[in-house]
Amino acid sequence: MKRFALLLLPAAFLVGCGPSKMPSDFSGNLSGSGMESRGSGFSSMAEAIRSGNIPPEAILTTVYFDFDKYTVDAKERSKLDGIAGRAKNTKLIIAGYTDQSGTEEYNLGLSDRRAQSVREYLVRLGSTQTNVEVLALGEQNANQSAATREAMGADRKAIVVDANYAGPVARPTNRQLSAPANQSGAPAPVSAL
Repeated sequence: MKRFALLLLPAAFLVGCGPSKMPSDFSGNLSGSGMESRGSGFSSMAEAIRSGNIPPEAILTTVYFDFDKYTVDAKERSKLDGIAGRAKNTKLIIAGYTDQSGTEEYNLGLSDRRAQSVREYLVRLGSTQTNVEVLALGEQNANQSAATREAMGADRKAIVVDANYAGPVARPTNRQLSAPANQSGAPAPVSAL
């Protein structure tokens, strides 16, 4: 019995003491964002984002990040500066993404930090914090055929979406879901129906 307890002690230590890669304010909800309780305007657009079906007209901008980074780079800030006026007057969802490098847990945390970083920048520009939600998607929509860090660069991003967009949300067809990638390695754009 003592041997069994001695074997369990190191295992408990390893499980309980390892550093967490998740942000300190991460909700622990790995499949969603908790936006369903935030009221109208967030949940329907959040579902479109989760399914990879963001209406192009609802996207205000896309901010790209360097490998394993989450701070908004100086060259990307002008994109956020350019939408600041519009962003102040609407509800936003900022969807954070990563490439396929890293574990699922780490990528969810990194995508959350990317979206939070964009949120903080927009709040400094005048957006209301309660009107800006984040959605951490990790590697959910990453290009799995990308083989180099450069090719994976398109997946390291945060997309700023107008949650009040009222236009049609097109449902992708099977043909659109299997659309071939363009020459840059990014998936071909899905056209609205």
